Formats: sequence, structure tokens, C-alpha cells
Amino acid sequence: MKYWSREDTKEWINQLEHRIDDIDYYLDRTLAWCDEYGIDNQRVVFMCSFLTCIWVSQVRGEPISFIELMEMLGVEQWETSNDNEDKVYELDECFVNLDHYELLEQAVDRLRDSED
Repeated sequence: MKYWSREDTKEWINQLEHRIDDIDYYLDRTLAWCDEYGIDNQRVVFMCSFLTCIWVSQVRGEPISFIELMEMLGVEQWETSNDNEDKVYELDECFVNLDHYELLEQAVDRLRDSED
């Protein structure tokens, strides 16, 4: 069994910083995209942001939990059972293979279809 070294800690912190930077970058792009396309429904913007966090994590090959999602999106209070808080979120493979803007387009189209 290998011990956890100082270098391991530095690498872990470095990966965590890159993950946060990637998610911040794509969340900014998500908000700009929503603004550009006149999407101002906060529910739709939130869902696009939610999916973006999952997409970035999955593209990076990292799991993301409900608690992490809520923290990254700045949601301070949420209603859920304890079972769901540790749930790991993943997108279907067809969504992971899309680029970011294609993901957003499909998400908005599906949300619009569900409202009709």
C-alpha cells in the first residue's frame, strides 16, 4: 500500500483547481449563451447550468454528486432525502458526446417540449 505523499496532495489540489476553473468557464459560457438567445426563464437557465456542471465533470472523467452540484450553483437550501444527497449524476452517453452548445440546445428544446 502506497502512502499519501505531499506530492499527491499537491496533485490533488491542482486537479481540483482545474476542475473548478473548467466548471466556472463553462458556467460563464452557459449564462452568455442563454443571454444571447434571450433565455431568461430562471428555471431553464438553472437547468442549463446544472447540466453544464455534470457535462464538464463527465468530460473530465470525474463523478459529481448532488451536494457538489448545489454548492457549485450557489443553492444554499434544497429539499431532498439523505439518499439523494450522495447520488452521483451522469448524463447519457449521447449527451456527453455533444459539444457544450449542442448540449444546451438539446436541453432547452427538451424543456420547451415538456412545457407544451
